[in-house]
Amino acid sequence: MNSFLGNPSFGIHSGGLIPILVMLPNIVWMLLPKSTVDQPKSVPLILTIVENVGRFAVLILPFFYSLELNRDYSIPVIIAAGLCLAIYYAAWMRYFTHGRTSELFRAPLLGVPLPLALAPVTFLLLSSYLLNSWPMLIAALIFGFGHTWVSAISL
Repeated sequence: MNSFLGNPSFGIHSGGLIPILVMLPNIVWMLLPKSTVDQPKSVPLILTIVENVGRFAVLILPFFYSLELNRDYSIPVIIAAGLCLAIYYAAWMRYFTHGRTSELFRAPLLGVPLPLALAPVTFLLLSSYLLNSWPMLIAALIFGFGHTWVSAISL
């Protein structure tokens, strides 16, 4: 009987788990009525395009890869990705339970500035290692650049 770490073929056959984990709180946010109406800030069109191209890529690419959990450094990467996801979910919980105001989108959490931008981007970057995917790494970098910049200027 092989153990978790001793099984050289251990993996999850679809990387689709990655975008699902990132999108869960976003789906809840879309379904709930907005609590405050904020005037949208002007964002340069090129940043919006970069962010959306990256977003599309990081949501689609994982479905073409398997999570490879037996690579060197997989355990530390899984732990770091889990911490990023925990910060991301905690920031969303704070948003949902403390009035759903736009200020909560940009408020630091545990010393992490823009946790609703930086935590998922870092999670996606780490996931590219678990997917063993250079295209995912590039897509996560593009999304990270656009999403972080748009989040910083539009909130």
